[in-house]
Amino acid sequence: LNGKKIMFYIIKNLFKRSLKQNYLTALIKVIAPKIVITHISDSEDFHIVSKILNSKIKFIAVQTYNPTMYDKMFSAEGKKNFFIPKLFCYGKCDELFYKNKKVNIGAYEAVGSLQSSLSYEYAKSEKLKINPNKYDICLIAETLPCLNESDHPQVKNHADCCGLIAEFTHRLCRKHNLNMIFAGKFAKDTVQSRREIYFYKHYLKNYNFEIFQPPKETENCSSYINIMQSKLTIALWSTMLREAISFEKKILSFNPTEHPDTIFPGPGITFPQESICILTKASYELFEERVLKILSMTNKEYFSQLGKEKSFLMAPTVETASILRKRLKQTLEYNTNDNIK
Repeated sequence: LNGKKIMFYIIKNLFKRSLKQNYLTALIKVIAPKIVITHISDSEDFHIVSKILNSKIKFIAVQTYNPTMYDKMFSAEGKKNFFIPKLFCYGKCDELFYKNKKVNIGAYEAVGSLQSSLSYEYAKSEKLKINPNKYDICLIAETLPCLNESDHPQVKNHADCCGLIAEFTHRLCRKHNLNMIFAGKFAKDTVQSRREIYFYKHYLKNYNFEIFQPPKETENCSSYINIMQSKLTIALWSTMLREAISFEKKILSFNPTEHPDTIFPGPGITFPQESICILTKASYELFEERVLKILSMTNKEYFSQLGKEKSFLMAPTVETASILRKRLKQTLEYNTNDNIK
């Protein structure tokens, strides 16, 4: 019977929207959940389905990456479809970004990073011994699928800049005998992890480097645990830079691409580019000077030169998962009471 309902809905609305969007709408109508949650906040499918069903079902988006500048999403047609009833975002800067784009988001709440919070909870539940000074530097791997392929094809030097960051960091650590961990994105012994190694072999020919690639079981939290145990996290513009701040960790966005679409903390977000956490010149000497300076600073000294409050970039993260659980419970209780009435 439910299958017939879904098929009827799809056929009835065949020319109104895509087959996938009709199927998702029909499926959710049949399941009739009280809440629908996504971690893909720029999903057009989520926007359209939530607009159709929002009067009966609560739709919530949880931010899991930096805001993007996809032309389609912020075009006139994209804005017409854009709809998020409630967005749990990283920090104030994300709210300002979307408001500046004039898209339809009903309500915002800055709660920090869910993945960081879950990783913190995991470390606590497993009773892992976290040494906050175990590593001087955590370098975040930002691998491109191919050397000449990028998620941002307009950034022609994207791959070379990712390689330059890795080379400069390895050179610095070797010269000054610094302890570093190179945090990979993928679990070991996978196609993606082998591509990761292949990518960096092209740029680290003169180094006997090792990328920390975790087992599949801890893939989602290993980089966060490495960040917790490092004094400084370095990347081009990985979301993990902002997430590191939520752990009270120093960061450096070394971004010599000179392209506005990869600006830290995200395209379209106003942030002082003279901040201690940003370096855009492709100079090893300047890189060395900045890293050594940051490592020599206390946390208080470092964050006083950030240019904004830490919470602007990322709300404190330790309680994020608990806050979201509480908000979902409140929403469920509200819906239940509303139905009783």
